[in-house]
Amino acid sequence: MTAEHPYISIIIPVRDEEAYLPACLDALSEQDTTEPIEVIVVDNGSIDNTGRIARDRSIRVIDEPRPGVGQARRTGTAAARGTYILHIDADTRLPASYISEALERFSRDPSLACVGGQMHWYDASRTANAVRGALYVLLTPLARLISRGALGPMGNNMMFPRSLYEKCKGFDPTLKFGEDADLTRQLHAYGKIRLDLSLVCQTSSRRFTFSKDFVVYCLNTLRICFGFGPLKNELPSLKSLAKAVSPTIDK
Repeated sequence: MTAEHPYISIIIPVRDEEAYLPACLDALSEQDTTEPIEVIVVDNGSIDNTGRIARDRSIRVIDEPRPGVGQARRTGTAAARGTYILHIDADTRLPASYISEALERFSRDPSLACVGGQMHWYDASRTANAVRGALYVLLTPLARLISRGALGPMGNNMMFPRSLYEKCKGFDPTLKFGEDADLTRQLHAYGKIRLDLSLVCQTSSRRFTFSKDFVVYCLNTLRICFGFGPLKNELPSLKSLAKAVSPTIDK
């Protein structure tokens, strides 16, 4: 899946994601874009078979022992060779048209600095997804207003030109939460930040199950909207938040 001269570099930070990574990589192999792609998996200290799963598919794996998603994203982006960089998570399953649609947004608007789509939970009920969709419609304009247009895309699906990233400080290696918002604030100095609700990213709901940890997640997000750092930089392991995942993707 790694092209000799890639146009798009896809970065996936992972830590003990053997249950999710295969479906993520399957979805990438089905992208309908004709542009050459490279995939880089950044293994951030896995003790399961995550790294081997990627290597068995001839995916480039970079071992990054320094913990934290900010560090992992920074390391992966530094190694990327593509004109455009796309960050996703191991539990992301991109629809086949995602990359071609994202590239079309950049082609249509040269002032665009970063684009991402809304999440759709493939392992949640229709009711939960209806609530999720309503929250997007209600909260997206508010987040844009509070941040003055600097926030929107999240690390589970965000694309930006490498040329603009190289003008920034890049992903903050000290951040284990909010590293994506920190970067979009930097990129905002060079162009528009856009959360496109017509662009869809299939992902797991495991981070969003209601609990005291979810409350902290929401407080972190609120603080970041106002330009502050996260209240709590390190959240619990995703294993403690994981739910049973359906083998099929909702259409």
